[in-house]
Amino acid sequence: MVDLLVFAPHPDDAEINCGATIARHVRLGASVAIVDATRGELASRGTPAIRAAEAAAAAGVLGLSARENLGLPDGHLRGDDTGQRAAIVDCLRRYRPSVVLSMHGHARHPDHIALAALVGGAIKAAALHGLRTASGAPAHSGMRLWWYESELRLEPALLVPAEAGDWQRKLDAIRCYGSQLHQPAAGAPATTIAAPGFVDDIDLRGRYWGKQCEATYAEAFAIGLDLPRVSDLRVI
Repeated sequence: MVDLLVFAPHPDDAEINCGATIARHVRLGASVAIVDATRGELASRGTPAIRAAEAAAAAGVLGLSARENLGLPDGHLRGDDTGQRAAIVDCLRRYRPSVVLSMHGHARHPDHIALAALVGGAIKAAALHGLRTASGAPAHSGMRLWWYESELRLEPALLVPAEAGDWQRKLDAIRCYGSQLHQPAAGAPATTIAAPGFVDDIDLRGRYWGKQCEATYAEAFAIGLDLPRVSDLRVI
C-alpha cells in the first residue's frame, strides 16, 4: 500500500515531469511508488538493461518505496487494449493508493497519449468486484487522479510548489538517465532529451510555474476524471 502511485510510459518520464512533486511528498513522509509501463526498448539510445539500472538509481535518489516495470510493448501502448488495462488495474489493486498521478494525454508521443487512456479506464475498472486480475488482489476504489504535464504544456488546475531540495533531487534523478542525455562524444542519434539544453529547459519550465504560485519552482497538474470535492476552501 502506498500514498501516491505514479504511472509513467517509459523510465525517466515520471522524473522529468513530476520528479519534484514526488521528492516533496517523500520528504513530507508519504510513500510513493512508480510503475513504468514499458522498458523503453525502442529508444534511440541505451538498452532496456541500461534503462532498468538508471531507473533503479533514480528511485534511490527520489526515495521511492517501490518501483516496477510492467514490460508492456514500447511504442505499442493502446488506450483500448483490455490486456494492458488489466495490468494497470492489477497495480492499482496491489498498491492501493489514495492518489494516482499519470501523464496527461495532451502529448505528441503515442505511448504518452495511450497511457492516459489506459489509466483513466483502469481507475474505474479497479473498483469492479467481478473483474479478476493476475494477482487476485481485491477491488480498490476512492482514488483521486491527477494528470501530470507531458512534453506539451498544460493549462493546469493545480500547481505543486517545490523547495530547492525537492527540485535538486528531481534534477539529480533525471541525470541518472545518462544514456538518454547529451553526450558530446557518444555519436548516438539526436533526440529531444539528448539536446544540450534539455535539462535547462526543464529548469525553465519549473521556474515558470513557480512564478505563478509565488515559489521558486513548481510542477503543473490537471484534474482527473472526477471533480475534486472541497469542504474548506481555505485549505486547498
